[in-house]
Amino acid sequence: MARSENFGFVAFLLIASGVALLSIARADYEDAPAPEPSGPDSFLAQCASKLTEKCGEDIFGNIFTKEIELTPECCKKLVLVGRECHEAMVNFIVSIPTFAKNASITVPRSKQVWNKCVLLTEETLPPA
Repeated sequence: MARSENFGFVAFLLIASGVALLSIARADYEDAPAPEPSGPDSFLAQCASKLTEKCGEDIFGNIFTKEIELTPECCKKLVLVGRECHEAMVNFIVSIPTFAKNASITVPRSKQVWNKCVLLTEETLPPA
């Protein structure tokens, strides 16, 4: 069981580390004009930065271990991040050799999580 708990946490750490490294690098060169973000790494960093650490852990923990329950608050944040970002983050994680062996399980679970979050978010919205 400890291994499955670590799986989601490691996935989150990979994304969070990339965001942290980008933030540190940006702070070192604060006086220089900031170049426009480009490439898949900056896209993933922007996606990850829109989730709180707790929600990132919960969402990816649910995808990878199904042991963490999704909250409406985290689902709302995921839906606001957008499907494209969600799928890009999942695809990035399953491209890592350690996680690639479970891609046939993880990718369908990520789609289930997305659909569940869309429904949870719709249920918590006030009527129009």
